[in-house]
Amino acid sequence: MMRSVLSRFNPRSAMMLLGKPVMLPSASVFNFPVMGKIPSNTFTGSVMHMSNLHTKGDQELYSFLTEEIATEKKTMKASPVPKSIDGFEVVIEESELTLTKKFNNEVVEISLNVNHTVDSDNAEEVRPGDEAAGAEMRSRPNFEVDIRKGNQILSFSCSYIRGPPSDSQEDYSDAFLIDEIALYEGEWNDKVYAVAGDILDGYLYDLFMNLLEERGISNEFVDKLSEYCTDYEHQLYVGLLSRLQTFVGQK
Repeated sequence: MMRSVLSRFNPRSAMMLLGKPVMLPSASVFNFPVMGKIPSNTFTGSVMHMSNLHTKGDQELYSFLTEEIATEKKTMKASPVPKSIDGFEVVIEESELTLTKKFNNEVVEISLNVNHTVDSDNAEEVRPGDEAAGAEMRSRPNFEVDIRKGNQILSFSCSYIRGPPSDSQEDYSDAFLIDEIALYEGEWNDKVYAVAGDILDGYLYDLFMNLLEERGISNEFVDKLSEYCTDYEHQLYVGLLSRLQTFVGQK
């Protein structure tokens, strides 16, 4: 028996099936420079005769991908993502991003991966047919911050805060958390001691947050980083759909 496309629910796919495009954040936050439009031949059009495909399932998948790509392209940014964010130079290697800047005698490096980072602000409530299907989809990747001084590296493992704040967080507006801290020399290995952020003295934790903010990793910056990752992940998603369509359409 053919499996229904809704048998495994995916918020982004459900939005497309319901005719509700994914809502991406405004580009005004970045003031993106125009770096050239994506060529019209970047994505495979529906140019093959359906009768040439192998099976009925292939035909249905190819047809769905055609509609999905057209819908997603309507909300995709027309230009590539910028090469810098707030003074951090961005190097992209497929799903991995590395952001680097100099601060006095230090090198500050942020590393992350956009795979499996997209969800909606109320993902747990999204169901097919619900109004929540119009929820905004955002990429909120965990990220590592390495502050290098010579051969020493002060490393922070950080993550975005999701959902409404708890009672203990009501007086704070942090957009991210420090999950782990380590200080080591040379290359990281499993023997390096690391301490969890949630067991640190509260005042010491705040001092570390101030240290990061002074080096550009503030609440405002990580919000911009989330928007940047959202736009870039969306481009990767549309590119994957296009390659899938080409694969399915091959004889």
